[in-house]
Amino acid sequence: MSMFARGDRKGSSIRAAACAAFLALCLASAHARAGAGEITETLNVVWEAFWQQQGYVQPVSKWRDPIRVSFSGASFERHKPFALEQLRNVARAAGLELTEADPAGPPANLEVEFVPDDLTRVGFYFACRTLRTPAAGVIRRVKITAEERSLRGCLLHEAMHAIGIAGHPRGASILSYYRGSSGLTPTDEFMLKVWYSDELKPGMSALPALAVFARRLVEAAPDAERPQAERAAAQFQYQALAQLESIALGRGEPPRILFQSSTLTPAGLARGRLEAQRALAAAKAEAAGLEKSLNAATPADR
Repeated sequence: MSMFARGDRKGSSIRAAACAAFLALCLASAHARAGAGEITETLNVVWEAFWQQQGYVQPVSKWRDPIRVSFSGASFERHKPFALEQLRNVARAAGLELTEADPAGPPANLEVEFVPDDLTRVGFYFACRTLRTPAAGVIRRVKITAEERSLRGCLLHEAMHAIGIAGHPRGASILSYYRGSSGLTPTDEFMLKVWYSDELKPGMSALPALAVFARRLVEAAPDAERPQAERAAAQFQYQALAQLESIALGRGEPPRILFQSSTLTPAGLARGRLEAQRALAAAKAEAAGLEKSLNAATPADR
């Protein structure tokens, strides 16, 4: 073999190694972008889940007591096993205790009523619906009403509302009107787990609650992707803050999915401005309290 042949082979090996290194760098960069994109997508689902479909953002609503469910209405004995399974799927993901109410024990605080199909109604209407009392803070009572022909497609969706999550995000969630799944998605399970963590308090405003979700996502990111995850989470929270500030000033709009759901009302949008002002005030008060506690801490505490 000639010297030139050996040199060509060596040069080819160097070029091949360089190409492989460049390809690995490109793949790592693409994976990091995908990870950041997933964080943005998940936070968007979470953020939209805080918006009541009439046009306003709501604080955290969650149960504190064990859930005792009762069933009534049309053919309820036939529908009960399926409905109970759907409710338990959501409660299990949230880490909540849910049982069928004992007639000899404390009364039910979650009622599911099955009603005959209303064949007189046409167009867009809700065959299944959930009413929580109160609408925000600690949940005391919930009633789900479901028409028989729709209950198999809506019970899991309504169970998410019953557990405290009000919105209808566009993304990957059983709460979406555009969902492609009939079961809980990984995003749903993530939301339920964080929603019922000790970090989210009943009545907590949307912005600090969003920060908890963002922090959990960043903490779950691999070390190599942590900087990109932090930037993606921070950028999304900044956009959410800017959106509320704009709405509070009467210039901004709620998430676009609310317009697409055809459920916005003038009264809801007007309330949206007031709720945005309250959410901003609550977020500022919480930030001020945190700063005060940090200033009061000793060096050892810090």
